[in-house]
Amino acid sequence: MTAAAQAMAVGSLLFLAVLVIVHHPLMVSDKQDPATVQRAQQQEQQLALEMTRLQLEFEQRNQEERPGPHQSLGPNQSQGEEGTTALRVAAKQGPNDVVWNGWSCGFLVIILLFELCRPSLAPESGYDSSSEDASSEEEEDDAEAAPGGSCTQHPDFPDRAALEHFYEQHLQGVSEDLASTCKFVAGLVNSLLEVCQVLTYQTFLPQLQNCFGVASAFEGWCPHRDSEAYRVLVPLLPPKGHSFLLEMENVEGALEKHGHILVELECVCKRERLLGDVVCLLHQAEEDLSDNIQGPFRVHLLCTSSHLDVEKTILWFHSLVGKAWALVAHNYSFQLTPQPSASSCKLSLVCESRRDLSIEIILGVQRGDSLVFLASHGAETGPPSSTVWLETFAVQEMLFFQWVSRYTPKDSCHLKCLQILIYLKECRLPTLENRILTTYHFKTALMHLLPLLPLLEWRPEQLAQRLQDILSYLRHSLEEKCLYHFLIGNSTLASHIPVPKAFRNAEPLNLFQHLALEPAAHAQAMSEFLEVMEQVRALQSSK
Repeated sequence: MTAAAQAMAVGSLLFLAVLVIVHHPLMVSDKQDPATVQRAQQQEQQLALEMTRLQLEFEQRNQEERPGPHQSLGPNQSQGEEGTTALRVAAKQGPNDVVWNGWSCGFLVIILLFELCRPSLAPESGYDSSSEDASSEEEEDDAEAAPGGSCTQHPDFPDRAALEHFYEQHLQGVSEDLASTCKFVAGLVNSLLEVCQVLTYQTFLPQLQNCFGVASAFEGWCPHRDSEAYRVLVPLLPPKGHSFLLEMENVEGALEKHGHILVELECVCKRERLLGDVVCLLHQAEEDLSDNIQGPFRVHLLCTSSHLDVEKTILWFHSLVGKAWALVAHNYSFQLTPQPSASSCKLSLVCESRRDLSIEIILGVQRGDSLVFLASHGAETGPPSSTVWLETFAVQEMLFFQWVSRYTPKDSCHLKCLQILIYLKECRLPTLENRILTTYHFKTALMHLLPLLPLLEWRPEQLAQRLQDILSYLRHSLEEKCLYHFLIGNSTLASHIPVPKAFRNAEPLNLFQHLALEPAAHAQAMSEFLEVMEQVRALQSSK
């Protein structure tokens, strides 16, 4: 091949190569992983080096073909003669040589195009498959890490239509007037407490503060109308010249933390001298006290061994409420009867134009400046002795549900889920005295799930899915024999929930700890859970 032919072939090759590089489009999506992009850049660099080498070789051959200074063209030699020489050389080549040169150039162009296109053809599918594999592995890891999270709906599980139909039949009436009834209950109890405060103002008896609405009704998920639905907690303050010292203890085998309330005298001599509204019992001789201060007006009558006694305090409060009601009964159109018990005071209301109503009042002493109380009655069990008060987080739990309701979608399904489950557990199953699985366990599972799932995932149309998530979380907890208390040891709580730092950083409390120690209790708890599951599945066929 002559220099002219080679020049034409190389020039054509260079022109096509540059054209392909400049105008080459991606054959598939431009979403490539870093490895693919790096391979493409390396191939482009190699191609640029190859083009530079060919260009240098072409220029070198042109210089060799040019005549040197001693071979300069004569004045009579023209471009025509130069072209004639090239034609003569080309004429000496046979037709096979010309065809071969064309096929060689074409073959080189095809190879070049294939090398350029290959990085764009292969990596997209490889990248997609690897990314899909990675995403699927991440989803599997997430599912293992959070077994109680969202899961695929089981075919035997009732759909939203069946659950809504059941809710409208059995629970809609309770929910409609729940908020207004809670407001009425809190207002009535506070009205009675105001009268009680007046009756105890000049006495050495515990002072009463306005109540906190707690438990299911004030949290918004009351499943039925019973005596414990409308429960309020009334804080107690020490009488003048006294202080309450809380002595906490852990009872082996008990989930609730217990405490004693020691009543101590304080010196109020300075206030006695300045204001004259108190008497310092610490420095006043017993015989110098007037009859109005002695006897029934002494707080020690509510104590056992200097510790506030639950039964004595409740009995005193029951008598006080009765006196208060006698003073204000003419302002109301219903009858109220206080009914004392060992750990609470129950008010039975008989109305003429509306249904009867029961209110349960429990007493509590606040721990420091927190909203944690030592209460006369716990969430599920009563105190083991008359001087033992049970620690309760009922106020924080009520505030948590109020906080969630502010940020969940309108008509959120989280409370409806709990209402359905508790109704099935308490109204559809036979009543047993020693049930292992309590209402508080279902409530705890829901409280754990609410921060785990985005609050927007609790829309009304997701009722069936979220109900199944709660059951899945509780089942996994039963299998692992581990269900942590939502507030104790939970450092991830939102700052809106007023839980003291000491409780956030405490050791987590396992509500199922006893199930790991008692196989028979664990088997019974699993059996009770399966009973609830059967009741839920039965809703699909009863639609």
